[in-house]
Amino acid sequence: MKKIYLSVLSLAIAAGASAQKQTQNKSFKKSLPVASSMNAAKPTNNMTKAAPLWSNTFANQADWTVGHDATACSLDWTFNTSCQGSYPIADIESTTAADGWAMVDSDFYGGDTGGTEVEDSWITTTNPIYDLNGYPNVVVEFESNYRNFNSENTYVVIGIGDGAGNVTWPELTPTTDISMMNNVFEAHPLIGGGDNTENPELRQVNISSALVGLTPAQTADLYLRFHWTGTWGYAWYVDDVKIVEQPADDVKNQGSFIVGTNNEGSEYGRTPLSQLDNTYDVGMVVYNFGINNQDPVNVTADFGVFSSSSVDAILSDSTKTLQNTETLSLTTGVYSGEYKVEASTDIVGGEHYGDNTANRTFEVTNQVYSLDGIGVYPASEVSSTGTGQFNLDAAAGTTYDDNVLVAAMYHIKNDFTVASLEVLIDPNETFEGAEIYGSIIDTATLLADATTPLFVAEPYSVTAADITAGFVTLGFSGGITLTPGAYYAAVELVSNGGSSHIRIQDDETVEQPAIASVLYLPGDQTYTNGVAFGIRLMGTALGINENTVDGVSVYPNPSKGVITISNDNNTENTIAIFNVLGKEVYNTTSSSSTTVDLSTKGAGVYLVKVSNGNGTMVERVVIK
Repeated sequence: MKKIYLSVLSLAIAAGASAQKQTQNKSFKKSLPVASSMNAAKPTNNMTKAAPLWSNTFANQADWTVGHDATACSLDWTFNTSCQGSYPIADIESTTAADGWAMVDSDFYGGDTGGTEVEDSWITTTNPIYDLNGYPNVVVEFESNYRNFNSENTYVVIGIGDGAGNVTWPELTPTTDISMMNNVFEAHPLIGGGDNTENPELRQVNISSALVGLTPAQTADLYLRFHWTGTWGYAWYVDDVKIVEQPADDVKNQGSFIVGTNNEGSEYGRTPLSQLDNTYDVGMVVYNFGINNQDPVNVTADFGVFSSSSVDAILSDSTKTLQNTETLSLTTGVYSGEYKVEASTDIVGGEHYGDNTANRTFEVTNQVYSLDGIGVYPASEVSSTGTGQFNLDAAAGTTYDDNVLVAAMYHIKNDFTVASLEVLIDPNETFEGAEIYGSIIDTATLLADATTPLFVAEPYSVTAADITAGFVTLGFSGGITLTPGAYYAAVELVSNGGSSHIRIQDDETVEQPAIASVLYLPGDQTYTNGVAFGIRLMGTALGINENTVDGVSVYPNPSKGVITISNDNNTENTIAIFNVLGKEVYNTTSSSSTTVDLSTKGAGVYLVKVSNGNGTMVERVVIK
């Protein structure tokens, strides 16, 4: 059975911000989402400014020796190659990628062997790295591109010679307890199953413990190894390796957040006024990478109209969540905040300050509730999930082309009347004729591997205009009212046997609790897969199921920009046009037919609301 990856959060925000529901860790592997023009690259880590004691860019392959446990496997690291397996990750975009890199491709090897062998493979410096006598506090830096499954581990190992080049290396497996090994370090300790590093991500591993108690001869005879061990994972790229001195003072932002106290760790991109929490947890996960213990460490978050600050002490090589619970008075609009952490000499303008900051953006709306922040965040990292991606038996060719269900969780604080679901589709991976069925499902039901709905939306078949617009609207006839509690807004996807696939956008910009977005495979189970699926709750203020007004029609639909609102009865009508986020873009009163040019407002879907003494109608119009 081919694996499907499980998206598991690595960041400890939930522990600091609020308690989260727990769900079984169901571990499979799936194909990676197809990149498209909607994708925005993650920001590159700030590279160190410290002059290295030793460095290597893999330009000379003779500097490195590859090896593997011959009793376990024949998997080897390679130089300057790309992933060849069924689930490749991109080549590393390292600083010196032009002159080479090293890579181990477990997915390709595991696919050939059936994914059952225990893989044990490494790459080691051919010669000693550097005489570290007089340097008790040192760090291995390297640029990495790595995708984790759950069946492997990545280590940085320091081999200690006897002065004559003889080194005893430890036996390592994914379950080896390295807590008592002073010379073995996890290369990616914070990454969870299914997660990617940035490309590239600067990894910094403090190897100072490996130097304790060494003789001068041993300190001059040190070797560096990157060690992969596991059973059929993805791949790991390494480049631009350095040995640098550990800074005295260096605190790092490991993740910022602003989370409603009762939202179980979910950080919504858009929240209606009626669903705001009374209090919000605002803070940052901070890692003290420096030699010195830090007291105090100061974290501030400044959103202009409100701010938050917290102070605590953090020991060297320790991580702590610094946060405050704030009572906020919010109105409709977009809020953007700047976060920073400072300690001792690691302050604005300091040598190591580049990884001390972060930004957070969210919007308060009248009626739109979205877990995703697409269109709100200054830059969104977006992938997609849907039909045809999930291969449970590659040999038999068994895939889930139909009835895949994806869902996003919403916390309802006060009664909320929903007119429709707005579903963001991937225009590059969705085809005309795909069918989509929306519903509201109780969280306990879906997490128990059942899909019995509380409410069902009107079925829908995707049109060419929907693909151009990038989303579809699924209406609830007459509207539905959600009472306080937690619900999944879900969509079942049907590709008609693979002839018309459909994928839903997944906003990966902000880390979320594992159960914030899930998928269900028919006849199988629910997986905590996805970060923030683009399935939004649209309140009744923008409903499309209101009464029809006699003598009024809106045409053409779709349109290239200019639409006409007819008025056959010459009744005085109030005409208001809204974009999909509920912002009014046009308003007039007229007793005759009215022509409106929306071309300057941008392509997309607009809601035309016409009202008079006899009633109200709302028409959905697509502008190409």
